[in-house]
Amino acid sequence: MSKGLKWPLLILAGGVLVLAAVGHDLWLPWLQSQFDDGGAADNNSALTAEAAPSLDTDDATPDDDSTSLSDADARAERERLAAEQAKRDAESEKAKKEAAARAGKSASDGKQVSGTGAAGADTAKPADEAAEEEEEPAPIETVEGQQINPNLGGALGEVSGRRIAGWVQDKFEPEAEMYVEIQIDDTVVYNLRAGKRSDHKKLGVIWYFEQRQPELLQDAEKHVVRALVYRNDQHGKTELRGSPRAKNVGNYPRGKLEEATPEKGISGYAWDPDTNEKPCQVIVRIDGEDIAELKADGKNEELKKRRIAPTDTCAFKTPWPEMLDDGLDHTVQVFAVDTDAGTEHELDGSPRVVNSRSGLANEAPFGGFDICNKVVLAGWAWDPDAGTGSVDVEIWIDGEKFAQVPANSKRDTLRNSKVTPDSYHGFVTTTPTALLDGGTHTVRVYAMNYPSGVKVEVNGSPKQYRLEENTPPMGGFWRADDNTLRGWAADPDLNSEACDIEVYIDGKLWKQMKADHREDWLIGSGFAPNAEHGFAIKPPEFVKDGEEHDVQILALNYPEGAPKNLGTRTIGVASVYPGFWTSDKLLDTRVSKGLYVSGVSPWYDAYHKDVKVGDVLLEYDGIVAGNPEKKDKEGNVTQESTMTTDFRVWLNTRKKKNDVVHFKFWRDGETYEVDVKMGEIIGK
Repeated sequence: MSKGLKWPLLILAGGVLVLAAVGHDLWLPWLQSQFDDGGAADNNSALTAEAAPSLDTDDATPDDDSTSLSDADARAERERLAAEQAKRDAESEKAKKEAAARAGKSASDGKQVSGTGAAGADTAKPADEAAEEEEEPAPIETVEGQQINPNLGGALGEVSGRRIAGWVQDKFEPEAEMYVEIQIDDTVVYNLRAGKRSDHKKLGVIWYFEQRQPELLQDAEKHVVRALVYRNDQHGKTELRGSPRAKNVGNYPRGKLEEATPEKGISGYAWDPDTNEKPCQVIVRIDGEDIAELKADGKNEELKKRRIAPTDTCAFKTPWPEMLDDGLDHTVQVFAVDTDAGTEHELDGSPRVVNSRSGLANEAPFGGFDICNKVVLAGWAWDPDAGTGSVDVEIWIDGEKFAQVPANSKRDTLRNSKVTPDSYHGFVTTTPTALLDGGTHTVRVYAMNYPSGVKVEVNGSPKQYRLEENTPPMGGFWRADDNTLRGWAADPDLNSEACDIEVYIDGKLWKQMKADHREDWLIGSGFAPNAEHGFAIKPPEFVKDGEEHDVQILALNYPEGAPKNLGTRTIGVASVYPGFWTSDKLLDTRVSKGLYVSGVSPWYDAYHKDVKVGDVLLEYDGIVAGNPEKKDKEGNVTQESTMTTDFRVWLNTRKKKNDVVHFKFWRDGETYEVDVKMGEIIGK
């Protein structure tokens, strides 16, 4: 090196060292930030402790003081970056929880979506993987923010202060472990494992669940209970049949008026579930006047033997009053008195109009109380003696008369199904503020007799009501074939806005749409404030393959909550619905065999052939109904079962739409026979 260059180079080198020492605080944070942008951001983690030594080794000066200063700065920077990352993680978790809440999920559901493991610990994911996951289309959400699992099913059985119980099954993996989520008043209170296995002769493998002494059902308030089955290893929850279920407040008295004849007097049974050990007081009235007060403490072994009542000592009987032998028409009523509240509750089978022997007639009115929510109270009533004229109804709240209103609003379904001669027999009234205070109230509706006589409590009354934060949707799915799916759906929380429905075919979601088809019959019915709440859907072409297809329609709950199951119907085959429902349990001690008629649809032929709730089906096409299956010692079937399920199977395999089936029924000690056309809808 020449002497001319030696000193300039030494001066330049010294200047570089001085600048390096002075600018240390400037270049090290910059370099660390560049590393953070390139490395830490890639794996979505804070700067690691192993990264700092490489920075110090590669770029720090050999000066001991500058090296110690570099280590301190690196440690401080690592702590800062870790704090910022923790803040970002917390904000991300909060955003995910808020998004989950908006989708109707619980906080725990939100954690599962964000990638928590079984133990609930978060697992960090690279940014490119997170971006790929976010690009995937989100599934259509239904129950509590999750998809329906079409493989799961079951039924909610008992709901009482004693227990919540039922059964579930997986149709394709019958041995899979299943759980049941129990909600009370829209809050999840239990997650039960269905752990008791049973081999059902019709359903296959089913699993029972039970929660004894549910704490929230021990008070005297109304509660709504829901049950949803799910699997931990699959998405989706399916609401069970019989859910939701309202627990009756105070368990008002139950029973039945069985006899009202000169030969057997006025008799039946009654009990109060709140005080099974004490006999229930019974009041007998004729034409509105009390003629007897007695206790239901008589013995009838059939009551307990057939599980009609909790004890066999709750029967009552009073002799036939001579006043009923005057040749005129009289109305007989029987009421059971609530032991705690002192209120009267009319028994099933009451009122009973004693047949006139003078040619005169004064038929009792009848009707229904079918809507009780925070918007309206609504139903219908009619007295055959009034013809096309209207009658009034009385509305009682907590034992006091609230209002008397005419049942003269338009309900086209009454006329279309030929229940009444014209449409103008409905009633609708705005829900009074007395019901909106958050307490539990008892609402009763009575139809007034025309031209005179006793008032009659209508079907569906009494109802227990407590103000709900979220009113579930209402609706119906009444018609299904290869060309159209018809029904309606409305959510009171949406007022006049149409609610969403989902259509499932063979357990798979086919379509989500608005129920906004115009149905003029809804106007004035109380079900919806306007007509645009129907649906008329053309099924897809693939259902016309000659095979059976199950169609289920759900009305989605707004703003959240479980959807309303509007029903499941089978298309691809003609309907053989007989127009009435049956159950295996007989509620009348006077007949020991048959199927109890638990419901009758006014849209079908059976209703217009005078089949009534409470009748007993004795025979169908000469086959004796209500026989259990019998086997010999070798296990061979010696008598085929003809219970409710077997009756439905017989119809579906032996009959087709518009076939006529000959039925034999029992009612009030007498039998009658009638021919009923299968599956034909009366009216439009």
